[in-house]
Amino acid sequence: MLLPLRYLPHMHNPDVLQMGLSPLPPNCWIEPDLDLPAFHAHKTQQRRLLGSRVYCAQPESVAAQQELATLLFEHLLQDHPEFYAVEGDTLQCAAGAFTVTRSPEEPLWTASLSVADDLLLLERRGADYVLTAASLCSPSHWKLEDKLNQPMAAIHGVVPGLDQSLQARVQRFFWHLRPGQVVARHNWGLQRGAALCVRESGEDSGELHYRSERQTLRRLPLSGAIVFTIRVYLHPLAALAQIPQALPHLFSAIDSCPPRLAVYKGFDRLQAALAVFRGRDD
Repeated sequence: MLLPLRYLPHMHNPDVLQMGLSPLPPNCWIEPDLDLPAFHAHKTQQRRLLGSRVYCAQPESVAAQQELATLLFEHLLQDHPEFYAVEGDTLQCAAGAFTVTRSPEEPLWTASLSVADDLLLLERRGADYVLTAASLCSPSHWKLEDKLNQPMAAIHGVVPGLDQSLQARVQRFFWHLRPGQVVARHNWGLQRGAALCVRESGEDSGELHYRSERQTLRRLPLSGAIVFTIRVYLHPLAALAQIPQALPHLFSAIDSCPPRLAVYKGFDRLQAALAVFRGRDD
């Protein structure tokens, strides 16, 4: 999605694997913009093509889904009135003039259609948090069907180095996040082409893109569930040449990435394409 280069997380922290949490005012929970119609169309298309591979929910998650939908719609109407209005049970989006009608059967899915972000719901099961419902239409490589109903350790198990460095901190954070708090983190990577759903694109050639993800976490006050949001930004890698030091910082981060993590992120497969940009700092 071609918006101004708002988030370049590698410029502030070269570590590819890090929590990097920062507090957000609740009114900044979601950031709508003029790309909303494109994401809305993308989600409806992905659901039509992929079904439960992009949206799936455990039956016992309905109450938390409904709580999330209510909180999200209230936030959008109160904090972003320039983008949203309501008429009955229908949310109207001024950007693109599409509407979203709340559904008692799939509250998380219909809520996700109102925003660009993917929405994931994690609920406490014993001593852990489990992914019980998700609208995940723009994943990089991970598969919702493999993660649903799994605890955090299993969800993150494929990420090299995370068990040793971050898993315990993630667990503590989930236990201590309070209702009313909103925190954000930023993730980044590289990919071929501009597909939002990388796992289905099959692209092994094409223009290199910088993929930035704005992620937020928020606890629902009634159910205690945690909402995890992911908003994807994609920019041609050539656009980073317009930002002073953006490319040198990028290559420094890539070069210092641990080997197993570099393979997981796909940096090894992109070396030939990246060589074109090496040395650019204008």
